[in-house]
Amino acid sequence: MIEKRSKLPYLFLAPVVLILLLFSYLPMPYSLYLSFNKLNPASGRYEFVGLANWRQMLMDSKFWESARNTFAYVIIFTVIMVVLGLLVALILNSKIPGTSFYLTVLFVPWVISEVIVGATWKWLLNPDFGVLNYLFGGLGIKCSDLITNPKFALVGVAIVAFWRGLAYTVILVLAGLQNVSNDYLEAASLDGCSKLQAFFRVTLPIFSPTLLVVTLLNMINAISQSGIILVLTKGGPVRATETMALYLYKEAFLNYQLSSAATMSIILAFVNMIVVAVYLAANKRNQEKEAE
Repeated sequence: MIEKRSKLPYLFLAPVVLILLLFSYLPMPYSLYLSFNKLNPASGRYEFVGLANWRQMLMDSKFWESARNTFAYVIIFTVIMVVLGLLVALILNSKIPGTSFYLTVLFVPWVISEVIVGATWKWLLNPDFGVLNYLFGGLGIKCSDLITNPKFALVGVAIVAFWRGLAYTVILVLAGLQNVSNDYLEAASLDGCSKLQAFFRVTLPIFSPTLLVVTLLNMINAISQSGIILVLTKGGPVRATETMALYLYKEAFLNYQLSSAATMSIILAFVNMIVVAVYLAANKRNQEKEAE
């Protein structure tokens, strides 16, 4: 007798698949089409121009400036997020009292939209009436430099994004840490290992795949992030925080250069694919080592 499978799971998945098709997958081939075409002002139609959009993009100094900003931002954001996220997760994993409360407090910023987060921190860091300037001014610390000084603006934006996204990283890292059996840690303790040695020799090797995934997700998030930067600095001061994602937004929705924006979106997608490829290669190597 042939067993009939329930169609209910497909019914629940249908809305998600539909949304992905409409807003993620269908626009991709259209973006590729736009990257090889350009709007003719006279006819009002798109005409094939070959690699002209790509040559124009690669010769654009603003594009390369945004690429440098993106690279620096990804490094700063990922390092801050992974290192401090791991530190917070280790503290919470030590079974301190009130762990659930601390997780709840950490999770509150994550549910706030990027626009609200950017607007709130822009008010807190305002050079004229910002609360943080008032609180730390007596110590000679000018907190408004985090969004007004080109030397520190990229770090300031990364700190705000870190404040919002810390909970997500902590929860992922915490889940990986809790998969490490206490038997291994007890055995390491009996062998005379300190807690620090046990972490580097036992805990870290076991949950390194989780840490790799967390690093990858934070890098992709940083590459594509634009909401907080748009509200907080609008890419300033003097383009110091204008990343590729923000430059793409400006080209598409402020300058109405859809072909240029589409070309840049393909480049961003390619960069994300490289990050994923590096992760897959590293993960495969880890699996081969475990098999040995």
